[in-house]
Amino acid sequence: MIRSRRIGRFLPSLLAGAVAAVLLVKVLSQWAYVGAPVATPVPPAAAGSSALPASQAMAAISLDPAKEAIVLERPLFSPTRRPPPPPPTPDPATADSASTKPSAPQPPPMNFILVGIVRDATSSLAMLQPANGQKVLSLRAGQELDGWTLVSIGIDSASFRNGAAERALTLDFRRAAPPPPAPTSP
Repeated sequence: MIRSRRIGRFLPSLLAGAVAAVLLVKVLSQWAYVGAPVATPVPPAAAGSSALPASQAMAAISLDPAKEAIVLERPLFSPTRRPPPPPPTPDPATADSASTKPSAPQPPPMNFILVGIVRDATSSLAMLQPANGQKVLSLRAGQELDGWTLVSIGIDSASFRNGAAERALTLDFRRAAPPPPAPTSP
């Protein structure tokens, strides 16, 4: 009687251990097949067709022209599944007048880059490095540099205007900060 209670108490643990051992043997026996190639049945070739390798057989597939038109009418990667609109054709009458119109003058190039932005509770400064290597300049909104007026200063960008042209410079965090100025000796 005492012996049967002991076995009954350990029986669930023994059964779980036996199941785990059987599963471990099954997994280890399948391990040998992990890198083995998988054989796939190949249907017999139809009479009169040449036996091509799979890569060449795929290249030989072509659609019926009617089905091809349906595919082109509903492009797969277009969100609306409609073809893109055709590009506008220029009107010959307006094309001649457009070519005779004087073009807007090009603004001067921006010969500086944005290297920093300094903000406090009342104001903000854009730190600009001229391309010619001069020292870093600080500008407030409304100030001008090389014909470009600083319009606004954002968190990581600054907007400039030159006539009708507007451009924004963004901080490039991948670039190293400019070296600090050398200390001047008294």
